[in-house]
Amino acid sequence: MNQTQFELNEILSRLMFQRRIRTAELARRINVPQPTLSRIMSGATTNPHLSSLKSIADFFELTVDQLKGLQPILWLDSKETESAGWTKIPVLTYSQATRWAEGKEDISGNELLSTDAKIGEHAYALTVKDASMEPQFPKDTLLIIEPDKTPKDRSFVIVTLEDYPEIIFRQLLIDGPHQYLKPISPDFDKFKMMLLGKKDKISGVLVQARRNYDEE
Repeated sequence: MNQTQFELNEILSRLMFQRRIRTAELARRINVPQPTLSRIMSGATTNPHLSSLKSIADFFELTVDQLKGLQPILWLDSKETESAGWTKIPVLTYSQATRWAEGKEDISGNELLSTDAKIGEHAYALTVKDASMEPQFPKDTLLIIEPDKTPKDRSFVIVTLEDYPEIIFRQLLIDGPHQYLKPISPDFDKFKMMLLGKKDKISGVLVQARRNYDEE
């Protein structure tokens, strides 16, 4: 995702926040499919159709170049948005998230994502890359992860395993002193439960998810 695409994603989120309008309502009012808007907001659409951009820009009384971040929007106050609870967090790869949990990763060049979730300074975003958590979390869903949150029974968590090179995303089940990891996809029944070992570590808890859709 280049800088222009990131700006489009962030600007649209801020516009909708300041106008107090939700995705479904905006889609209805401008006659653009809701999945299309969801993909634009998440950054999953790398090259939105001009017709979609024009409809959005017209609704907010902007030019397409303003919507894409190529021209300034003088009335869009980023400080107001941030003070109202929006925070920017880095979007990490799985290998980066593993090192991030260890405090050993420089992510200064990574993409940023705006979120209104209640998070701390170590939060980050991660993209689901397999089908292990379908149908609730399809592949390419954006996960907002809070490393400093205490997990509970049935929380969805990021785990660092002793004998596996990358973190994994699973549901946590707690039974007395024992903790188990569970994929929720029925296709993963043979990997239904896994007991956490003493050297395995829960390194983050899901606090928000954003589902991406195919472009229509």
